[in-house]
Amino acid sequence: MNVKLRRLIAFIIDFYISILPPIFIFTFLSTFLQSEALITIILFLTIIFALGAFIARDVIFKGRSLGKRILALYVYDKNSLTQASKKQCFLRNIFLCIYLVDGIILLATSETIGDRVAGTLVTSKQGLDSYTNKIQDSAPTPKQKKVTKVVLVIAIIIVVLAIFSGLIQTVLNTQKDTEEYKVAYSYLVKSQAFKELNTDESKIRFNKYSSSTYTSENSNSVTQTVKIGFVVNFQSFEVICHKENDVWQVCDKCTLFE
Repeated sequence: MNVKLRRLIAFIIDFYISILPPIFIFTFLSTFLQSEALITIILFLTIIFALGAFIARDVIFKGRSLGKRILALYVYDKNSLTQASKKQCFLRNIFLCIYLVDGIILLATSETIGDRVAGTLVTSKQGLDSYTNKIQDSAPTPKQKKVTKVVLVIAIIIVVLAIFSGLIQTVLNTQKDTEEYKVAYSYLVKSQAFKELNTDESKIRFNKYSSSTYTSENSNSVTQTVKIGFVVNFQSFEVICHKENDVWQVCDKCTLFE
C-alpha cells in the first residue's frame, strides 16, 4: 500500500476517533434541552472541542496519531529528517477547514498544505530512505519556491476566512430564538417589499444583528434597540426594533425598505 493511500486511511480513522465521541455526547445532551439558543451554543462548543481534538491529535499522541500508528506512518521534520516537533505537528493540522482542497493537493503532490507550512514529511521508515535519496538528486528552483509561498499565503487566507465566517454564522444562529428576531422576521415576510420580490421564505438569509441601549436624561427611561439584517435575492433589508414595556416592536419610522 502506497503512502498516499495509507495517509488517507489514517486521516479517516483519526477523523472518526476525534469527531464521533463529541457528537454522541451532544446528541445525548440535546435530548434534555428545550432552548434552541442553548442547543446552538452547546453545538458550537462541541464542534470547537472536536476540531481542537482533531487538530491536536498528533501532539496528544506524542507525534503520531492513532491512525498513523495503525498505518505505520511517522511525522518528520523535512529539513533535519528527525521527528517533528509538537509545534510542527499542531501547525500542520490547522488546515482542516479546507480538508477537501488539502486532500486533492495531497493526491496531486504527495504533500498537504499543512506539510508545506510546517515543513513536515509524513511517511513510513522505508519511505524516509527513498525521500532522502530523492532530495539529494533534486532541489527546488527559486521560481518553484516563490509559487509555493504564494499558494501558502492564499491557503492561509482561505482558512482564516472560513473560520471567521463559521464563527459569525454560529453567533447569528443563536439569535434566531430571540423575540426580537421573530418580530423582525415576521415584519419582513409580511412587507410589501418582500412580496414584490415574488420569492419564498427559503431565500431569506439572516446576516446581521447589532444592539444598542439608550438612556433618557430626563426620565431615566431605558430604550433597547436592535438592527436585524436580512438578504433576499442579493437585496439587503434592515429591520429596526425597539423594546417598549418589555415588548419588542418594529419601528416603522426607522425601517424603510427602498
